[in-house]
Amino acid sequence: MKKLLQTSEHILVGGHRGCECELPENSIAAMERGVNDGADYLEIDVQLTKDEVPVIYHDMRLETKTSLTGYVHEFTEAELREAVPGFCTLREVMQWGKKADAWFGLELKGIPLVTQPTNMRLVELLSQIVRDEGMTDHVFAFSLDFQVLKHLREIDSDIPIGLIIANVPQDPVALMKEMDACIYLGYIWQMTPQIINDLHEAGYYVDGAILREKMWQTRARELGVDMFETDFPIDDAKTITPRVPK
Repeated sequence: MKKLLQTSEHILVGGHRGCECELPENSIAAMERGVNDGADYLEIDVQLTKDEVPVIYHDMRLETKTSLTGYVHEFTEAELREAVPGFCTLREVMQWGKKADAWFGLELKGIPLVTQPTNMRLVELLSQIVRDEGMTDHVFAFSLDFQVLKHLREIDSDIPIGLIIANVPQDPVALMKEMDACIYLGYIWQMTPQIINDLHEAGYYVDGAILREKMWQTRARELGVDMFETDFPIDDAKTITPRVPK
């Protein structure tokens, strides 16, 4: 993913869960649509099943969108494949992505109190799958759980990591350095020109996170973020905003 960021001359547009369309979210069909609509990369969600298969699914719990009740990690791959429309595993996505020359932001979903031990195992399996499929240079992993990210960094120094920042840190640059992270992800309304400038000067990339309103997309472009995710890449990819490659 660093290569894409280093060589891009415009702000990267990410397809959030592939794209917002009639296709199931986080399905390979939605990802393919997102790329065809102009997404530079795809933001998708990774979780671990009961039988230790990394799969792509957004919600932590299943009852809002399926006939199952409970957490993703409480069910097997086979049970989820039967219940989830457009279901796919991380390996299936990486195999498709290699053929499609696609790029990915892999969000490690989790509730630390409930899923941190599971996610420690998830990143081990994720690292192996990404390496097996030759996609190390085409992904970055990010999460709210910095302890899980630290474990990924310990076992695999080649997969770039991003930090989801849910607040305004006292020293964003120091935080990025401490975590050996590459991408700073935060809502644009929680950033300031100074934060973005400091991160850029220190050599880090800034992700404007999920932007669904035009006013915030415009603001992100004005502030000079390096990338942002959107539900509608077909609309947002039309506005190509130049950026200076690092």
